[in-house]
Amino acid sequence: MERVVVEVPINNGFSVSCPATTPRKRQVRFSARHDIILLREVIAQNPFASKEPGRIWARVGEIITAALQEENFEVDSRRCRERTMLLLDYYKKQDFPSLRRFGTERLYAQKEDLLHEVLELEAEKRLLTSSEGTKYQDDERRTRAVEDLPEQDKPNVTITQTPSADPEEDRDELADLSTAPTAKQPCQCCCQTYSEILSFLEKRSEAEQRLREEELALRREELEIQRNKIALERERLGAERKERERRFELESQERQVILDLLKEKVLKG
Repeated sequence: MERVVVEVPINNGFSVSCPATTPRKRQVRFSARHDIILLREVIAQNPFASKEPGRIWARVGEIITAALQEENFEVDSRRCRERTMLLLDYYKKQDFPSLRRFGTERLYAQKEDLLHEVLELEAEKRLLTSSEGTKYQDDERRTRAVEDLPEQDKPNVTITQTPSADPEEDRDELADLSTAPTAKQPCQCCCQTYSEILSFLEKRSEAEQRLREEELALRREELEIQRNKIALERERLGAERKERERRFELESQERQVILDLLKEKVLKG
């Protein structure tokens, strides 16, 4: 908190210095309507898919502050992120009394639908992060698989040099080679080395292809499991929504019956 010294004049000419403090930022409280506005803006901006989520959360705070300027409702990126994570935590733990607080049944139904969409965005982010980690692990496994190939499958390049007994003879042979016309002679050593390298590259390509196919199969299974989870979650939410609507209708009917009985008693009295 910043301290400011303020001089207060007194009748006799002396002044007294006293510390003053700047006003603290007002703590805002989210209502059910504010939560719905926040969740809609989070879905529209989607900070989960951005490489700079802090900047996106700041934009969400600016938009909400501008939209609720007349209510003096001011929030920043941290407040928006913390409130969204808190609502998601309530939703994941099925803490419905906390989600229903300070709102009607209609607002709660809207909030629940929006939270389900935000949860899907967060799940997509987790799936993308896990797939990137899986890709790194697959690269490591591919490298280890190539290193674990049998020695006979790896190219064996050896260079043999036959020592000469007499250095004078070496010089004479070099002189003869320099004066003789050059001609391309087939090199059995090079041909064998090239064939071994090609064989090694083919086997490595086959191993990489098998790893890629296994990786794609695993990724398809993960996506299918994720789709099944989302479908089950939607079914559960739909059943809960229908149950709430049925309860609400029953309560409305009961209230109407009670009001009719009271009217009859009043008229008879």
